[in-house]
Amino acid sequence: MKILLVLVVFTVLLLWYALQGRQWLKSKPWAEGFFALVEPVEIVLFKKSETILFARMKVILGVVLTLLTEIGSINLMPLMPLIPEAYAPYVQAAFNLLPLAITVVGMMDERLRNTTTKPIELVAVADSKITPEIAIAIDKAEEKKAEAVAAVTDKAA
Repeated sequence: MKILLVLVVFTVLLLWYALQGRQWLKSKPWAEGFFALVEPVEIVLFKKSETILFARMKVILGVVLTLLTEIGSINLMPLMPLIPEAYAPYVQAAFNLLPLAITVVGMMDERLRNTTTKPIELVAVADSKITPEIAIAIDKAEEKKAEAVAAVTDKAA
């Protein structure tokens, strides 16, 4: 039970950090030393992307839940008497697949984040509203992004 409590506390802290904590801490001058120490770790673990942090947290949570259910630390059987007999096998299968589903969703989230190339403001424009001027602006934004990525890649290599 203690390991489950530690898992819940750790998950809540990571959620807070990913959803608003990192941004809030970045706005505080007293947290500069913290980020000087943590930034290299953030780059290695989740590329300083809160979205990737959240996705990887889901992957790890799914793996840990799988391990805990396999070793018997988490037992969902007390819920089964509440389920009608006709649906019991389906509910049991869902219970067993839930950690795997959490892991797969986390992996999909990370893949989507890594393949996202445009800001949501550009993606959200309806095709029917894209005028030639807007198309030119979008192309310029893509060019600037490509130049910035190339410059960073050259400096890092």
